[in-house]
Amino acid sequence: MSKRLYVFILCFLSFNAFAVGDNPFAKNDVLTVGKDVAWNIDKKAKLATKTAVNKGTYYHLRFDNKQLKLSITSDAAGNRPKSFNQLEVKDVSIDGKQSSLFKWCLANQERHKRFLQQGLQVKKGVCAIDGTAGSFIIKLNKDTLVALQKGSRLTVMLKPFRTPLELKYDISDFNDMYVALNARPAPVVAAPVAAVAVPAAKAPAAVKPKKKCWAGAPPAYKNIKSVGYDCDDASSKMKAENEVARLVNQEKEKQRKLAAEKEKQRKLAEEQKQKELAAKLKEEERLQAEAAAIAASQAKQAQIDSEITQKMVSVCEKYWSKGEHRCYCQKYIDHAPASIQASSTCK
Repeated sequence: MSKRLYVFILCFLSFNAFAVGDNPFAKNDVLTVGKDVAWNIDKKAKLATKTAVNKGTYYHLRFDNKQLKLSITSDAAGNRPKSFNQLEVKDVSIDGKQSSLFKWCLANQERHKRFLQQGLQVKKGVCAIDGTAGSFIIKLNKDTLVALQKGSRLTVMLKPFRTPLELKYDISDFNDMYVALNARPAPVVAAPVAAVAVPAAKAPAAVKPKKKCWAGAPPAYKNIKSVGYDCDDASSKMKAENEVARLVNQEKEKQRKLAAEKEKQRKLAEEQKQKELAAKLKEEERLQAEAAAIAASQAKQAQIDSEITQKMVSVCEKYWSKGEHRCYCQKYIDHAPASIQASSTCK
């Protein structure tokens, strides 16, 4: 008995070990992209790219000051995009916390809010999946850009194949990349023509990247993105503020038109309500008039019937007084003497 029990326990434990250890769907694939993978910065195109490879598939994280784009290709250069029928993005997080912008995209996707799905639209196109081009785009707002600049880890959970893939990017160098991408080139200084021997000129100091400031809209217009400008450039600041003012005025006009349309619809609804109420009152008056006419007609008919009865009873009484009865008086037999009622054979 103990031998059988031992064999059963051994088989049970072996089955459990097999089920946990060999299940290909027990966990996600993870691709960690460290700081050693440098950003490839194209200043002319204003584009920075960080590329990693996993099982022959290349994942290119691209930043162009406006959006993050994840491209999936078959080559390191990114020229041969992979095509998918059911590409999904399950999560985007910064330092372990789900991105508030990605959360907004989930909440504003049509049909369901569980994950971003190829073929489903997101409001304003803030997030978009293009399965045929193997890409995922998230348009950045100010808060998300700041979070990336201050963050150390960007995680993108997607499902390009049967097993979900967790892309973990070290972004501790993101701000350095951002500064380098947006730094203006140092001015070229022409060498002076030496007429006489002069002491060697000191090498020009390295040009520090200019600090970037932002012109933002009033709190009531949170949907308007801030416009960046060089903090030390007064004309750039003025242009940015003018652009924000233009966008605010544009939004005010949009809200004014929307309010006018709402008021128009309210008035139309009120007019329709009044029309329906007037029609209802008119119908009630018609029904009351019709009922009154019917009642008057019935009263008139009753009066006529009473007059006819009186005349016929007067005629029939002449016969009843003689002890006789006529069958045309049978209708009025209730007015006849009891003896006539008892002897009547008319039906």
